[in-house]
Amino acid sequence: MKYLQISFVLFTFVTLLASCGSEPVELSDHEWKVTEVTGSSATKETMENLSLIFKEGQEIGGFAGCNDYRGGATYNREQIKFSTLYADNESCDDSGLEKRFLSNLESSVSYTYNAGKLILYDEGGNILVEMEKI
Repeated sequence: MKYLQISFVLFTFVTLLASCGSEPVELSDHEWKVTEVTGSSATKETMENLSLIFKEGQEIGGFAGCNDYRGGATYNREQIKFSTLYADNESCDDSGLEKRFLSNLESSVSYTYNAGKLILYDEGGNILVEMEKI
């Protein structure tokens, strides 16, 4: 009987620890709007125009501030890797934001998802991009 009690307590503890991480999410089930790009001083309204869409076959795309962009991404429950991203060539006032956003995406190696927010991190664990699902 004592063995069952210890097993139950251990099982409960391990389950609680596992649930403390990021929530499972299928990235391709959602379109994401950007709320923060590290290294950019753009306004919240400008940020919300940026988007990320995970498509079929590991393809991604979205709007980067001036242009639509496209590329690829591979990911699992915690890690993510974007290919080189390609944008159209239209010029605009937000070209600095666009370059920063695409560079931050390409530098991302991991992510967390919690309460509808997707956060991308670099190798050092620094936040690069924060998004909300639409």
